[in-house]
Amino acid sequence: MEPVPLDPGDYRGSYKAAAGRIALDFVNTVSWPGTDREHDWLDRPRNVVVWAVAVGALTDEEAETIDASIPADPERAMRSLRRVHALRADLADVFTPLAHREQPTVAAVENLNQQLARTSSRRRVDPIHLAWTWQPHRELADITDVLVHDAADIITTADLSRLGYCAGCDWLFLDSTKNRSRRWCDMADCGSRDKAARYYHRHRRGG
Repeated sequence: MEPVPLDPGDYRGSYKAAAGRIALDFVNTVSWPGTDREHDWLDRPRNVVVWAVAVGALTDEEAETIDASIPADPERAMRSLRRVHALRADLADVFTPLAHREQPTVAAVENLNQQLARTSSRRRVDPIHLAWTWQPHRELADITDVLVHDAADIITTADLSRLGYCAGCDWLFLDSTKNRSRRWCDMADCGSRDKAARYYHRHRRGG
């Protein structure tokens, strides 16, 4: 899996969309959450656009429109960025407890319900394809429409017993393995670090 080309700033690392659903990938745009290594991959409007295109929340045409609007009205872009961050925190409040086999609070689910009510007016049935579609996304915060509804779909239709978290970095994922054996966000990253650590401790004890 190739990293999404987000600007890392001073952070040394990369971001991969490995969760299996875009709402979970959205929560995972904070690396090492709650630690002194925490890094926000969506710390600037441009990174949000790049990420949204990579996961399918924006079309290339919509991304061009939003990219052009950022320098034209930077204050509005920053307001949109704050809305994106607020939704991410709301979704983390729902999904993180579920991944740890705990019940999210009523307040967390009600926050999601409020977001659903706000965004539903922008969704419609396409008369040609007879499928759900969205009004064109014209500003950064419009991507929250797609993310809110994907989150609600996961909660109401997915097998939540397959919702897990990485044993290395705490990122979330839906386990699609037949024997429910997934433990890592990505075997090449956290999985490799764990194997190296176990190898080191095993041989250290042996010495």
